[in-house]
Amino acid sequence: MKKFLEYKVKPCANVPAGLPRQRLVVLSPIWGGDGLRLEYPDGARHTLEACSSPEEGEPCGLRVFWTRHQPQAPAVCLALGGDRGIRDLGPADEDAAPKGHPFLALAESLIPPEVFAVIGPPPQTQQKEISLLA
Repeated sequence: MKKFLEYKVKPCANVPAGLPRQRLVVLSPIWGGDGLRLEYPDGARHTLEACSSPEEGEPCGLRVFWTRHQPQAPAVCLALGGDRGIRDLGPADEDAAPKGHPFLALAESLIPPEVFAVIGPPPQTQQKEISLLA
């Protein structure tokens, strides 16, 4: 039996357009935490935090898991926030304003070890059998 997660982001300062309700298939255990540090190949480190209501931009739990948009599509590691999306605080040494996103897809190389330990490797794509007529 497939497990699904419904996710929606309200229009807000963090994500002005919002995100209509999405129904996502969950293909792995869900990692949850207060925030997530990503280290990019160039050495830049970004911190992600999830935002929720009732106070606009109030921190909440971040969730990371494997999903796919169609049965034969490759699996994607998705990071979701609350109903106000995700805030990327950027590199710790910069004073730039945080960037808001409804969600982030993470390259496998960016998944921190503590998250990978929970969600595991990407699930294999389900291949359709093709029958040939002679």
